[in-house]
Amino acid sequence: MPATALPPAIEEQLCQLVRERTGIRILDHQLDTLRRTVADALSRFGHGDAADYLAALRAARASSPEHEHLIAGITVGESYFFRDQAQMAWLREQWLPELIARRRAENSLSLRIWSAGSSDGQELYSLAMLLAEQLPDREQWNLHLLGTDINSEALARALRGRYSEWSLRATPEAARKRHFRQEKDRVWSISATLRDHVHFAYLNLREDSFPSMLSETNALDLILCRNVFIYFDPAIVAEVMRKFHACLVPGGHLLLGASDLIDSGTLAGFALHSLDNAFYLQSQVVEPARISEAAWPRIPPQPVPQPVSHATPTAAPAPASSYENIIGLLGREAWREALEAISECQARGDDSALPRQFRAKALANLGRAREALEACDASLALAADDKHGHFLRALILLELHRQPAAEESLRRTLFLDRNFVEAHYQLALLQMRRGARESGIKSMKNALAIAERARPDRRLHDAAGRDHERMAAILRHELRMYESDTGYRK
Repeated sequence: MPATALPPAIEEQLCQLVRERTGIRILDHQLDTLRRTVADALSRFGHGDAADYLAALRAARASSPEHEHLIAGITVGESYFFRDQAQMAWLREQWLPELIARRRAENSLSLRIWSAGSSDGQELYSLAMLLAEQLPDREQWNLHLLGTDINSEALARALRGRYSEWSLRATPEAARKRHFRQEKDRVWSISATLRDHVHFAYLNLREDSFPSMLSETNALDLILCRNVFIYFDPAIVAEVMRKFHACLVPGGHLLLGASDLIDSGTLAGFALHSLDNAFYLQSQVVEPARISEAAWPRIPPQPVPQPVSHATPTAAPAPASSYENIIGLLGREAWREALEAISECQARGDDSALPRQFRAKALANLGRAREALEACDASLALAADDKHGHFLRALILLELHRQPAAEESLRRTLFLDRNFVEAHYQLALLQMRRGARESGIKSMKNALAIAERARPDRRLHDAAGRDHERMAAILRHELRMYESDTGYRK
């Protein structure tokens, strides 16, 4: 549809609305795209003029069809497989071989990658293809390949995994033959094997909280966020960079796009390295002074009791006020500092269930999943009916790719509280990853119904910085994404 001039005041207010909700600045060269998107929306949704459309957007939820259409229209970005050859060569020839060799030597076969702003999925699938080349024993590895975007339509296309010939223009012939199947009309379909090794989810870099186990953005080895910051204000870029740094393991890497010119003040904690025609950032973390781990109460792993059990704590818990600092640190996702405070609490003799659960949460978000599981099991041995403990255990088991055990823990959580919205959501994602799409859609709708019934501004216990209104918006986005992929409209 051709671009139609908008009243200057309406155009400015539309740009401001997009900026407030997504952090995206609509630049001068993008105004024609905005105008075409508005013209299409007036026809599609039956609004009389641009002022009526603006009023509808302001009154609508961020997950409404009008808002979804607007975001999809202004965030359409042309992408293709193996884009940015310099960075891809560095990943293939240097970063992946070195990291894989190091993980083999450490007997820690785990690798975690996040494509932030994944669009139609070409970037994440490119990484999956590189890993397929270099991991003949891929099934023995714990691989976490996450793609997120604010464009639900793009995410649905990524889930479908069907691409034009133009998207494959830089794809090596060997990769094309191994990982794609040609369909009619010169459409190429990505292999089911690659689709099974990636995960796509809705995430707004401006509004959503990360790092977090709930969004699977913790303890990452690599983040790719290429040609996204060109649309953001400097203040938003600085905040996202700070959170990216917290998402990475010490020594983890961040790849930005060639167009992402950022202020040097946003590079705190990163070392800048040059490639031939690009650059990459490596996180530099100075670990805080630690209390000796010899002083920590060492608790042998114990089987988790059934929910009906009522074990007696071995020590009286500390007053709630003594946990305020720890809870505050966990809420700010300051995992290392929280671990220090928990160690101090335990060193003072508090051997109750809650500090052990706190420890499990901090360890898990730092990527120390096996230690976290041990701490979580020890906590549940003292508080078998703690729904938050069982939910945390499920998230840790998901990190370890122990899906059947994770599902059991999620169902135990829901046995204790049928209205636990985060548990319904995680169960939905797990079901869909295991191929039970219809059950997954149903679980996600259960989560949405609970979130919509709750008080909108009520904070979620297990999702830092997220209230029920925000959770409901995310669920609507994810439902639209999965329903578009599967055809479920039940």
